[in-house]
Amino acid sequence: MDLIHDGKTRKVHQDPESADREIVEFTDSIALDDEKAESITGKAELVYRMTDFLLGYLEGKGVDTHFIRSLESPKILVRKVDIYPVLVVCRNIATKSFCLRSGVDEGTVLEKPLVEFFLISDRLHNPLITERAIETIGLVKDEILHFMRAVTLSVNYYLVELLKQQSLVLADFRLEFGITKAGHIVVADELSLDNMSIWDKGAPYMNFDEIKGKEEEFIQAYGKLVDLITRTKPEEVSNRNEILQVIVKPKDGIRNPPGEVTKKMLVRMGFGDAEDVRVGKVFNIILRRPITSEILHQLNIMNIKLLSNPISEKHEVSYG
Repeated sequence: MDLIHDGKTRKVHQDPESADREIVEFTDSIALDDEKAESITGKAELVYRMTDFLLGYLEGKGVDTHFIRSLESPKILVRKVDIYPVLVVCRNIATKSFCLRSGVDEGTVLEKPLVEFFLISDRLHNPLITERAIETIGLVKDEILHFMRAVTLSVNYYLVELLKQQSLVLADFRLEFGITKAGHIVVADELSLDNMSIWDKGAPYMNFDEIKGKEEEFIQAYGKLVDLITRTKPEEVSNRNEILQVIVKPKDGIRNPPGEVTKKMLVRMGFGDAEDVRVGKVFNIILRRPITSEILHQLNIMNIKLLSNPISEKHEVSYG
């Protein structure tokens, strides 16, 4: 197999049977401060087991990922994607890095999941970056960022509900996204302690920064965690409804009779400062499964055929 990428904790090979697929091989290395730490025997197998189970679970719930199937440990077969240059982080509990820049006490349960974006750059140490900055400098389009946020929140729901079965708490996790040759935007990452913080009975599993000299303890704790996770029952996790909002607006420069009538009424009521009024429509669409690129493609067809008039109206999609 041709080696495509030799990363900190995994290697990526070209699948010899398909140009559109890759083989991800997990390694025993642990990334600390952007460097490869010494290997810990057994880590690759645990990452493989945890990722295989959790990505398979998410696929079963309708989340679109790059995962195809597991191969001989520690390898999985995935769809080839172009990775977007941002990491998406979802936080349920305040942990160290967030506490240092927010002043919040570690362990504080956040009122609702917080989604943040970070620039993928080893040279800059993956800095926090705002959505406006991402769009302004042309890294990722705004609508794709919103899509990533929506999918990340879906992933958060399904992981939180699954881990609850074993009294485990998902403190935070990060995801990478990529786009396939066919144009599908998918979760393109592993799911392991390399990119997840999981707490058990109020305390986090061993932090990678504290592993030195405790390799055996780490493997034992990691193995216990993987055993707990793989004993969960995905079929008992209820599907979450997703809400898509389609906002239909009249195009600029085209008459909008409902808006004209409304403006006249406003002026009669004393709101003389109303320069113009444009009346549109809002559709709230409730889905039975997570949002995917295919659903958005279908929605675009619905907009053209039913929800809006492409000659006189334009539309935009937002996520509930």
